[in-house]
Amino acid sequence: MPKMMLQRILLLAGVIALVVVLIDGTYSIAATIPGKTPVRVDHVTAGPYHLAVSMYTYPANAGFALPFAVAPEQAIDGALTFHINSLPGPHVDANPVRATFSADPKVRNGVQGAAEITVQGPWTLQIQVDGPAGQGVANVPVAATALPPMPTWLGWFLGFIPFYVLITFLLVKYFIKPKRAPQEESLQTDAPEDASEMRSTITSSY
Repeated sequence: MPKMMLQRILLLAGVIALVVVLIDGTYSIAATIPGKTPVRVDHVTAGPYHLAVSMYTYPANAGFALPFAVAPEQAIDGALTFHINSLPGPHVDANPVRATFSADPKVRNGVQGAAEITVQGPWTLQIQVDGPAGQGVANVPVAATALPPMPTWLGWFLGFIPFYVLITFLLVKYFIKPKRAPQEESLQTDAPEDASEMRSTITSSY
């Protein structure tokens, strides 16, 4: 197999692996960015506070973050402080995870962020609110489903990429000899003649 052909095969395998990694990374980032329109809105009560909890992906994708936003449904005379956690339901083998969020610039006393949903199953988005009227807690049920599995052929291909690279390297190293440059060949062929001329010159001098 020509050396150029092996290099092209190796380059193609690397490009395909890079594309798969980029697609997976892009999907992971996109899953944590809230869209313009929420998919689901839950109206809950946390003590004296009435809240609208917006989820931008529903059901949640297990293994990815769930984008959400929380906004009070009535005017609040003062500031609200939130503590938000995603809690696994019964028989779900996972640990509670604290959500990351920041103030929503478009909504006073509102926040937006992402809650980690690590595995599939029933979860609860627990929202604790502290404000001028006291403290309250609201629980929002969340269902998490697994994404479609990766195709078997793609999994095998990605898993064997190091093997493909190793085989290609061995073929190039041990079975394909690089062509010598014309200058190197001419130097090797001229060397014996030059040596014989030198011996004849030394002999004639004596």
